[in-house]
Amino acid sequence: MRKAALLGACLVLGGCSGFGKYISDTATLPGENPNAPSGSDLNMRRIHGYSTAETPILPQGGDIWPGPPAPLPTLEDVEKDRIGTVLGGAGGQSGLPELQDGGEMSVNGPSEQPVSKEPMGKLPDAEPDVANKYGVQRGNASTIEIPNGDGTVTLIHPDGSVTTSQPPRKAAAPKQ
Repeated sequence: MRKAALLGACLVLGGCSGFGKYISDTATLPGENPNAPSGSDLNMRRIHGYSTAETPILPQGGDIWPGPPAPLPTLEDVEKDRIGTVLGGAGGQSGLPELQDGGEMSVNGPSEQPVSKEPMGKLPDAEPDVANKYGVQRGNASTIEIPNGDGTVTLIHPDGSVTTSQPPRKAAAPKQ
């Protein structure tokens, strides 16, 4: 029974990390230092005094650095590219007509309808106030108070004016 328990204990303990690792971590050969670091890397071979064969790092021929960056385009270059005369190279020679101001574009390509050169319409000078639709009335606007770090309060009034003032001081409570 003891032999079976010993065998079972070895299998159970070795199952976590592997039996070989378990044995190498717990048992050493006679004459070895149990606290010595283990390994077989190049540095460990040097530490133990073994010969090491390493390839030296040799310089490579040629210039490994990239050349100077391309100069940033000037505004003139950007405008010429937008028109398509210098950087774009197309110059409007793609075979498709250019879209005029106020014209329309479709997903399937150029439309067969003539392009309108008239403006689509004028935008309104002012937008209607729809605040009352959401329950906000002009008369019930209140002042917004924003406390500052120095003890003052910035007040934004309903008419849009902004003032900064000291907050009202609380009256001291009477001592009893």
